[in-house]
Amino acid sequence: MHFDVRPLGRIGVLGDVHTHADRVERALEALREMGVDRILCCGDLTDGPGDLDRCVALLQEHDVLTVAGNHERWALAGTMRDLPHATLELTPATREWITALPPTARIATTNGGALVCHAVAEDDMFFLNEDTRGYALQPVMPILRRLMLDPETTYMIAAHTHRRMVRRFQGLVVVNAGTLHDDGPPGFVVVDFDAKQVLPYDLAQGPVVAAEPIVLPDPAPLPR
Repeated sequence: MHFDVRPLGRIGVLGDVHTHADRVERALEALREMGVDRILCCGDLTDGPGDLDRCVALLQEHDVLTVAGNHERWALAGTMRDLPHATLELTPATREWITALPPTARIATTNGGALVCHAVAEDDMFFLNEDTRGYALQPVMPILRRLMLDPETTYMIAAHTHRRMVRRFQGLVVVNAGTLHDDGPPGFVVVDFDAKQVLPYDLAQGPVVAAEPIVLPDPAPLPR
């Protein structure tokens, strides 16, 4: 697991990329102009209509802390290749870079530690949405419970669902960055740990457009 120990006050986060290199470039340019402390990418770079090699080059150029998603796992294994816009070939350099991506990473923020992942920690397939409750949560409750009880984990930063979200649990706040894909809407987020807000930005076409800010709460108290 990668661990970034420098406390970060503002981060930019790209969700599922799916080869949209033009949108990656526009997002990175906007985030550079905003002067964020670090840029993260929550995986699913492969399987889309764009240029995967260019996406990888841009992420490398901008030193983006990137974790792997389920689509990277599938592309490397040669499975699920009947998907629409499946990445059928990987150049040697891109394969090497994707193979080295960690499934999770940790960063230190100015308001507590954060786990960066694709879906829910080491589970890269679970769809955690705002309305996922009760029995639907059972498959990942052991993982969530571990994170909730971990005093060094205040936030989980993820993607996978293609839906932006901030969700408060006991002992944990989950931030979902959404996606750059067309079903998003396509965009990215800036997480401001000092101002306690998540700032979404849309990238569908034309200039980068700021959407309505989302409050970034503190985790709900754990039961005594």
